[in-house]
Amino acid sequence: MTNPAGFIPAFRDRKVLVIGDAILDVYEKGRTEKLCREAPVPVVRLQERAFSCGGAANTAVNTAALGGEVSFLGVLGADREGDKLLDALAAQGVDTRSVIRTKHRRTITKTRVCASSSILVRVDEGDTAPIDRECAAELVDSIRRRIDKYDVVILSDYNYGLFSEEVLNDLKVLFASGAPPLVVDAKHPDRFRGLKPAAVKPNYEEAVNLLQVPALVREPRVEQIMKLGDDLLEKTGSALVAATLDVDGAILFERGAPPYLVSCLPQPDRHTIGAGDSFVGALALAIATGAPPRAAARLAAAAAAVVIRKDGTGICTAEELSAYFRGHTKRVTTIDALMNIVCELRQENRRIVFTNGCFDILHRGHVEFLRQARSLGDTLIVALNSDESIRAIKGKGRPVNALEDRIEVLAGLQAVDLLIRFDGESPSELLRAVRPDVFAKGGTYSVDSLPEAELVRSLGGDVEIVPFRSTLTTSRLIERIQHPAGIPAVARNDRQAL
Repeated sequence: MTNPAGFIPAFRDRKVLVIGDAILDVYEKGRTEKLCREAPVPVVRLQERAFSCGGAANTAVNTAALGGEVSFLGVLGADREGDKLLDALAAQGVDTRSVIRTKHRRTITKTRVCASSSILVRVDEGDTAPIDRECAAELVDSIRRRIDKYDVVILSDYNYGLFSEEVLNDLKVLFASGAPPLVVDAKHPDRFRGLKPAAVKPNYEEAVNLLQVPALVREPRVEQIMKLGDDLLEKTGSALVAATLDVDGAILFERGAPPYLVSCLPQPDRHTIGAGDSFVGALALAIATGAPPRAAARLAAAAAAVVIRKDGTGICTAEELSAYFRGHTKRVTTIDALMNIVCELRQENRRIVFTNGCFDILHRGHVEFLRQARSLGDTLIVALNSDESIRAIKGKGRPVNALEDRIEVLAGLQAVDLLIRFDGESPSELLRAVRPDVFAKGGTYSVDSLPEAELVRSLGGDVEIVPFRSTLTTSRLIERIQHPAGIPAVARNDRQAL
């Protein structure tokens, strides 16, 4: 079977248009210590107000995080909430220049009041009636003028009024040729049947509602949906249907092929907010790169699995998706990506250990040191000197092994959790970002001679010098290779001549 991970680098070159119902999610967080006198409800002392993307806007954000070049098209009110939503989209790298603003419509907003990590109440505001004819005409005209620029289009319909019958009739004409491919994520996916989508993604509730079959609570849902593939393909008019079943994974239905179940690692204690949006984004990008259907489904399910492991509203980056297919190791290419992982580790109360070095020719001394360093905490981050920095420190002829080779070798060690490169002699920039609980170095150092010791302590971390149990070093190993014991120099030169 085709390796799905091979398609991930091409995500970055794909242009994606996301059209749909945008929602501004507002989180008002505080603490509560008493009940209200007027009613038996808690009084929340507000401490923080945060804004994020919801609905189709979250689909756009998730698709951009996977590497796509994403534009968003929707209708927002000419109000403060619309401004906040546009700011949130732009902050995540989504192009919002096509968004339509109107004074005749209020931006859809969902405000959650939270205390002690619990949602006490949700307040919904905004207009969800069908958009007026003027907005509908402007929306369709905008799609018509831009559609040829995109490799794939995602329609994200929450039944909040954007896809009126007038809009749907016009879209049937625009997508009649099937280019670019269309991926539909809709509350009522049968409404888009006439658009002949390349793929449709109903969740379990949407699938059973569409087919008017009972929703199961305790019985296995996989077996139920597995038998309904032909009906789902017929009802949606789609070439592919990917029915998502939360922690039960997803089932891919393709005309003329048997159903294909893609499993997902169960995470029963986690919220799954954003998992469906990551699934849709990855599925659309995979289709745009020409991935076979089963590879596309595996990519989509993997993106959702990454998000399921996170608390709250999560996203999956292209880097995290690649790591998933490498066995959840280990390479991180940017400080921003590393910090996303570190934030998750902090939420899980993980004790983070950090070390750095060249690790040019891996030997017993390295393995023993890394094993001991890992025992000082729950997660070991290893920062590797770049090839250029090693040459500056060690001189000509080093490193013997290039960075990519050193990363692959270290990734095979159970003790190593995360790997990241750095330039220069010191990893100070990474230390400031990570703020490790422990900074571990080998026994050739002392705390007083370690340049980073003062920095680590100022950041609240400890410095641990791990004694070497082996006398073997990379320099001695290279010397042994260059000058094997018991072989005269002339003989060595003769052998080299051979």
